[in-house]
Amino acid sequence: MFGKKRFTPQIRKNFNSNHDDSLNNNNSENNNAVISICPICNAPVRNIYTAIRHKEAGELVHFDCVIRELVKDYRHKLGKNLRIYYIGAGDFAIVKEIYDKKGYLKTFEVVERIEYEKKDV
Repeated sequence: MFGKKRFTPQIRKNFNSNHDDSLNNNNSENNNAVISICPICNAPVRNIYTAIRHKEAGELVHFDCVIRELVKDYRHKLGKNLRIYYIGAGDFAIVKEIYDKKGYLKTFEVVERIEYEKKDV
């Protein structure tokens, strides 16, 4: 069998146990540290990878809280096939989704760009 590496049960056991231990140590340290308190929901922000800076307070907030806040603020602009997408660099957009005849997402079009995070110049 070309292209496949064969692990004996002993090698697989040693690889998995060493790999799992390093992952568990990293996760336990990150889960206990409180980075900030979310000003939207008042819950602790523990993971920087799922956080974004609040547009007014400048503190880290949960990404999900920002989405809920934007949906509430832009409810009048959202309609059928209009959604809020995160487009990167702290920016969001109201996007029109275009579907094909079978109901699959074919393409999308940015209707409005929402700058959420303040840019440091």
